[in-house]
Amino acid sequence: MKTKLIILLLAIITFSSCEKEDTAIVLPSPGLLEHQSVSLGANFEYQAYISLGNNSIVTRDYMHAYDLAFEASSHGTRVYLNNARMMFACNTGLVDMTIADSTSKHWRFDQEKLNPDSTAIGNWWITAATNNNISNVFYIDRGAQIVGNDRYKKFQILSVTNQKYRIRFSNCDNNGIIDMDVPKDSTYSLMYLSFDNGGKVVQIAPPKDQWDFVFTRYTHEYFEYPESSPYRHYTVTGALLNVWNDVQGCKNKLDSTPNYVVFDSCNANYMSQYSFSKQGDIIGYDWKYYVINDNHYYLTPNLYFLIEDKNGFYYKLRILDYYDPQGNRGTVTFQYQRM
Repeated sequence: MKTKLIILLLAIITFSSCEKEDTAIVLPSPGLLEHQSVSLGANFEYQAYISLGNNSIVTRDYMHAYDLAFEASSHGTRVYLNNARMMFACNTGLVDMTIADSTSKHWRFDQEKLNPDSTAIGNWWITAATNNNISNVFYIDRGAQIVGNDRYKKFQILSVTNQKYRIRFSNCDNNGIIDMDVPKDSTYSLMYLSFDNGGKVVQIAPPKDQWDFVFTRYTHEYFEYPESSPYRHYTVTGALLNVWNDVQGCKNKLDSTPNYVVFDSCNANYMSQYSFSKQGDIIGYDWKYYVINDNHYYLTPNLYFLIEDKNGFYYKLRILDYYDPQGNRGTVTFQYQRM
């Protein structure tokens, strides 16, 4: 018995000595403090897609390049308006395109928060389930800068699969009814469609892993004005997160953020005390404010942002300027650092 006990103890000791020690996780050291500047054009006709991890900027002339954007993932179903043009859509409640009209219908636009329940087209598939999966017909207002009969279109989704959307659109007088496919590509966040020239799929944004947020124009709703006011909906310049690639953000502002830490002192050790969100307009437009008597935009003081990319890296970001050296607005200078 004593011999067996000795053998057992030796075996335990031998096994224990062969166990691999835990390897400590070594976090990468903080990145350099980077500075970038992007021009959105004299008429704000450009978008600037920013990748913090790649330290890259892709600029696109997009204002007139597309009308609708479709979720590009295999399971995607949502359709978005080009909000830089202050576009609106209304659900006619009818499936037959030839008789659908917009009389007495409620016009909606896409909220910049990019929440699933805040789009103008909305959950079209719910009613489509009772109509052979064909959506109701939507009227699309392409924006006041589109003149003549081309401003309004009728639009309908005929089907959606893992590979594509099948859609139909026409002029409001039902001339030029066109059926076409919008393919899906899961390497992108969105696929883009222009109604021009009989309809075409266009490339706007870079692949989804190559941008974290975009500086752009979009429509904002000022609830302090009545719905009949021309100031109720207004285009603003700001930044929207790539929520389709799981990018999250947090606004850090003195006197409104619990546990506020100044930009220069903020590091990875503080990240656990902040709440990150996939709300699309976390960066938004109000990092600046307008003084009408000066006819000038000023930067909101003591404000910066925290960004978490899909890979779990944290960045701190702040805006430094909204003007170019010649004093023209629309050039955004910013700095950021991986923590």
